[in-house]
Amino acid sequence: MRTLPRWAATATLAAGLALASGAALAQSLIQEIRDRGTLRIGVAEGPPYQYPDAMTGDYVGLNIDMAREVAAIMGVELEIVPATWATLVTGLEVDQYDVIFANLFATPERALSVAFTDPYDTYGFHVLVQADSPLQTLDGLDSPDVSFAGVAGTVEAQYPKELFPNATVNELVTDQANAGVSSVLAGQSTAVLIDPGLYRILSTQNPDFAAQTRLLNGEDALLKPVSLSYAVRYADADMLGFLNVYIRDKVANGAIVPARDAWFDRIAAQ
Repeated sequence: MRTLPRWAATATLAAGLALASGAALAQSLIQEIRDRGTLRIGVAEGPPYQYPDAMTGDYVGLNIDMAREVAAIMGVELEIVPATWATLVTGLEVDQYDVIFANLFATPERALSVAFTDPYDTYGFHVLVQADSPLQTLDGLDSPDVSFAGVAGTVEAQYPKELFPNATVNELVTDQANAGVSSVLAGQSTAVLIDPGLYRILSTQNPDFAAQTRLLNGEDALLKPVSLSYAVRYADADMLGFLNVYIRDKVANGAIVPARDAWFDRIAAQ
């Protein structure tokens, strides 16, 4: 029987020790959370996913519900650590919390700093037109005869220029977030980009809104889609794996979208 050279045996032993050490480190965050008795989550305001309740000031929303469920599975209490969007990733890097539980856009640039979970939801845009518009699909939008409405300086004004360069964009100088929708309803513009949440809120608050408008694309074909994910440090592979299993179970059972929409409806009713 051939034996390994001494250098090969040494290298094999070193690799095995490194793997064992890595495995131990990979298991450390879950054990640390259990030993501490609390799961610390970083949040920034982003209704309906997470936002402070107007009456109590306590954070509520879809992601708070999800985080409480994760904490319950782990057998620990939930500690919510408020942050801002500007400091959210930095707070994770300096160990102010264990996980970012927010509607965080999973982008390649951010992935240089944090490890993203599987997406739990997708953010993007519908194209909204008047109900009697001759446009039936997205194919007819890249035309000089089409005008988009968008508040100046927002992605609703920027994205049409990228996606439909032959169309025109009416850039509205206003602080009113719904100005683009109003422009379409008034017949001043042909179309507007609108995210599913705002569309649901407007439809709930005004039953006539849905009858006056029509969407050219559904949630399965949103424009400029981006994944919403949670985030951990790259060293915390055990927590990343655990959260991914949790998210996959929720997505497979169709639990997230109805829960999200219920929070949109709650905001609309306020």
